[in-house]
Parts: sequence; C-alpha cells; structure tokens
Amino acid sequence: MWVGAWQGLAYIYTYLAKVCYDVLMGVRLAGCKDVVVKPFPNPDDPRLAKVHKKGFLEMVRELSDEEAEEWADLYVAWYMRKLQKMTVVWLPNSKQVRVYVPKTRSHRSDYYAWVKYLPLPEGGYWYLLTLTFYRSISQRVAHARVNRWVSKFLHRFRTYMKTKYKVEISYVWVIEEHKDGWPHVHILYRMPFIQELNIQALVSMFQSYWVDDEGRPLCAPNGVDVLYIGRDVQRVRDYVLKYLVKQHSAYWGFKLLPNGMVAYRRSTTWLWLYKVRLFGMSQDIRARLKEIVKQGGKKAASDFVFYGTISANRFHKLRYKPVGIPFEYWLENLPEVCYVECSDDWLPLLVPSAFSSRAGPSDAVFDEIMEYF
Repeated sequence: MWVGAWQGLAYIYTYLAKVCYDVLMGVRLAGCKDVVVKPFPNPDDPRLAKVHKKGFLEMVRELSDEEAEEWADLYVAWYMRKLQKMTVVWLPNSKQVRVYVPKTRSHRSDYYAWVKYLPLPEGGYWYLLTLTFYRSISQRVAHARVNRWVSKFLHRFRTYMKTKYKVEISYVWVIEEHKDGWPHVHILYRMPFIQELNIQALVSMFQSYWVDDEGRPLCAPNGVDVLYIGRDVQRVRDYVLKYLVKQHSAYWGFKLLPNGMVAYRRSTTWLWLYKVRLFGMSQDIRARLKEIVKQGGKKAASDFVFYGTISANRFHKLRYKPVGIPFEYWLENLPEVCYVECSDDWLPLLVPSAFSSRAGPSDAVFDEIMEYF
C-alpha cells in the first residue's frame, strides 16, 4: 500500500513540476523575494578546497558584491559534498539504525532543539529588542558584518549598564531572515526595573548603539523596536523557539530544477559564506547551558555504536528510489530532519565494509549483530 502511495506521490510531483514553476520552486522558497536560479555549480571547483579555511572570511569580506556572489554560488556543491558522508549508527537497545544528516552548523532541524531547556535566570524583567537594517546596506555587507555589529552593540549596552547601574544583563540573541533576504536581530534581555530607563529612553539609547564601524546608523529610527515581555521565562523561551528553532531549517534548503539548474535564496548563500552565527547568549546563561549539554552528550554517546558512513546518493537508491521517491524531492526535505531511522537488518546493506572483516567498531559488537542477522 505504501509503495503504491509513494509511487503516486512521485507521479503527481513530477507532473506538477513540469506544469507549474512556482510549485517546482518548493514551499521553502515560496514568498521569498531573494530567490535566484543558477546552473548547478561544478562539484570539482578547486575553490571549494579553500572555503572556510584559515583567512577565508577575511578575504571574502573584502570582495565586491559581484565577486562574493561567485563564491556564494558554490554553496549547493559544498552541501552536496557534505552529503557524501552521512553517519550510520546502530542503536542496540531498540535494534534500529540511524543515518544522520551531516551536522554542518545549523543545517539540521535538531541543531537548536535544546533551546526549550535554555537555563534562563529568574527574576528581573525581560524585554524583546528588534534591530533592522537599511536596505541601502547590501545583503552581502549586512550578513558579512552582522555578528560583529551585534557584538559591538551588546558590548556598549553591557558597559553602560555595568558602569552606571552596577548591573550585569542576561540576554539571548537571534538573527532572523526577512523574506526579502535582509537579516534582522532579536535580542531578549533581562534587567531590573530602572525607572529612568523606560521604553522611550531605551529605544533612543539603542538607536545610538546600533551603528556600523564608522558610527553611522544601521537603520532608521523606526527600525529599532522594544517590547516589554515581563517576568515569565517560559515566554522568553517561546520567543526564541519562534524565531529560531521553527524557522532556521528553512534557510538552508534549495531546489534542484530540470536542465542542471538549481534555485536557492541568495541570503542562504550569504549565511553560509560568512558562517553567520544565528544565535548567542550572555556568559551566565552559556555556563549553565554547557553543563546541561555535556551531561546529555555523555548519556547519548552510550546509546549507539558508530558503524561508518554512506553517501546520500547511495542511501536514496537503496531506501527511497525503489518506492518511487525522486531524489530531488527527498533532498529538498533533508533540512527538516536530523536523521532517518530504519530496522537494523539494513545495516549490512548500508555499511557493507563493516562486515567484510573483523575491522569493524569492535569484535564484540560485530559478533552480536551478526548473530542477530
């Protein structure tokens, strides 16, 4: 029944792709104003070997928009290279195999899943600050400098509060993408009630802090907004989940088109090229979070056994092509998942090299799983 359903889906998908270009662009790109359509980049382009190596960011930050676009257009080829090594692990307790999407920064839907456990401090009052950009600042420059400018903004804010009021602020910041491709910044911060720092005074102060390296404003006065949230830390988490966890996977998708073309958001390529951090926090929150993540990582590491890697092409051919799911459709939806799970009778097929000799993860594990098969 399921095979027939998937075959029907494949037929419908193929038909719509030929009939309607808008459908072909995919839901993830729908409504975005910065979508570009380009030939699929050369997967053997020698420039790929230089991407994100030492000195790379400094070099591409100094390029013109046009020159930087040539590098940014390598994104799809870079990501496809990452998909040549999808990690395969065995979960002995559940007799399942997981094939993981490469954890390339935030390209996976679970990258920020721990945010719902964010150890936010109690007490004080929380505010939501939004900072935007003039559209006269190019998308490229906005993405190339946004992390630097956010850091400088927060430094000015922290210094002022500590110097004048002896107060250490706690904060969480998130970078979100507009549909037109320009980023904007949300900063959720906590501080005690200070009568002279009402909303109007805060907005004025933040406008003076949100400037570029030469002190020029980065947005119009109405591009800075402050919203009072209150003392409910769960509401703060909900804001972070809204702006980050429920949005970020949509940034990384692309769509393979007929005739060797590919569609993607230009902002996606800037996020990748400049390794833009989408999320950050104050040191007090970070210290507590590190302990939580460390404890959870130790527990998770004991629950599975690494067996090897498999390419996305091979995995698709083994698991999804036989039931009629096109590679393009499957690939488009990968950013929405962190792994694919199947029964462990697939393991010898997925990683045959682990069964060709006793050179697998360990003799004991090898014996156990072979006995099971």
